[in-house]
Amino acid sequence: MDRNLLLAVSLSVAVYAAWFGFIEKRVNPQPTKPSVSSASKAPVSGGSSASTASPADAAAPAVRLDAGEAETVEIGDAIAKIHPRGASIVSFLYPEPLGRVELVHNPDEGIFATFPELAFKRDPSVKNGIVYTATRPDGLKISKEFLPGAGTVLPRVRVVAVNPTKRSVDAGAWTLAVGPGLGTIATEQKENQKLQRAIALTPAAAGLNGRIEKLAPGTHPGPYRWVGIDNRYFLAALIPSPELFDSAQSELPPKVTLTAKPVSIPPNGSFTWEVPYYLGAKDRTLPSYNVGLERAIDFGFFSWIGRRLLTALEYLHGMTHNWGWAILALTLILQVLLFPLTWKSLRAAGAMKKLQPEVAKLQQKYADDSQKLSAATMELYKTKGANPLGGCLPMVLQMPIFIALFNALRNSWELHGAVWIFWIKDLSAKDPYYVLPIVMGGLMFLQSKMNPPAGDPAQQKIMMFMPLMFTFMFMNFPSGLVLYWLTNSLVSTVVQVTLKKRLEA
Repeated sequence: MDRNLLLAVSLSVAVYAAWFGFIEKRVNPQPTKPSVSSASKAPVSGGSSASTASPADAAAPAVRLDAGEAETVEIGDAIAKIHPRGASIVSFLYPEPLGRVELVHNPDEGIFATFPELAFKRDPSVKNGIVYTATRPDGLKISKEFLPGAGTVLPRVRVVAVNPTKRSVDAGAWTLAVGPGLGTIATEQKENQKLQRAIALTPAAAGLNGRIEKLAPGTHPGPYRWVGIDNRYFLAALIPSPELFDSAQSELPPKVTLTAKPVSIPPNGSFTWEVPYYLGAKDRTLPSYNVGLERAIDFGFFSWIGRRLLTALEYLHGMTHNWGWAILALTLILQVLLFPLTWKSLRAAGAMKKLQPEVAKLQQKYADDSQKLSAATMELYKTKGANPLGGCLPMVLQMPIFIALFNALRNSWELHGAVWIFWIKDLSAKDPYYVLPIVMGGLMFLQSKMNPPAGDPAQQKIMMFMPLMFTFMFMNFPSGLVLYWLTNSLVSTVVQVTLKKRLEA
């Protein structure tokens, strides 16, 4: 890889690193410790006066929840703890390849709380389900059930209000929330605070699949296909019916609250609310639910390329049964497909290399006149038919693919806990011994030595420090991503060495 090609790749990655580090920060810095919402001022009163309760009055428990009062239950494959106050989930241990991960970030509030001013009790008459009941001071009986999902059917929270009295009772504007915050795996804890966000998917319209909308603190009328909070690997989403729920409320730390529309329940009548939800990893099962949950996976600007590359990677994994070898195979396939652009880049760089002696003479001749040096250099390129951008342009055209694959590998849950070989036990985590990034840096240093030094002293210094900069930049990247970049660099070097005589001719 000649210095023009290396410079093009380096600058492109530097631009992407700046984009990833600054422009695409998805939320504002958050407080280290989440705040607890204010308590309700008074319980719901009897009769129709219940309708006067504001959403804020029923938004959070009056006191910090005591985890010791919670009951352990199984919700799908997760081990959860449900607290009597509001029948809220204060712990949700989600199964993952390396054990279990806690997804409830703030147990003081819990998630999916309903009527938090009430103390619910589990219904002992239900043997094969999770049902909690409570009775309001106005006589309204509230039943809350956690329904399991199956296949392509999402799990649901069902709330039933029964009015056993002889008068109409208003159910009031009760709330259902996810957040504040969302838990994650140990290796993501450091970045989790800045990656968490409140998001929603707009409805599909005019041939479009909707768009992901980042919810700033405040009221969002929607309508939305789903609302929720997420981080790099996990998603907590609610799929509300617009007929049953009003606009969504968002706050920081990331929390989304749905408010049920007030309903008047006649004597001896009842009303049912049912909200499908998803609480788990952003994995390959999301598209099967057919509500656009997979749109929460962040593939960056070139998302349409990233999704196709991830599909190809999954296909190769089905053949190799190892994500590490699948990454290697995909890298080789991309190198073959992009070889015409690589060849044009190497040819253009070879032509520029032949002109270096003449360029050096011009630099000596016009050492004191930069304008004449530039004019004479461009005239030389024109006479010889060389294009100084010929070595960079093909590489720039390849960068969307590299960036898309970067995002696909960076945000792929499938790589978590995926073993490659020897010491690489988790392709989503950094190399514990930094072997891959150090080898990658050594290879880049070797590549720089294979090329003649740049004429500009400043450029020489950049080329000298570039391998070191890349090594440090990739040290904390997922080993799966470093494996891709190392393989890509190695194949590029082999191609250059193999074609060296032909390029010189």
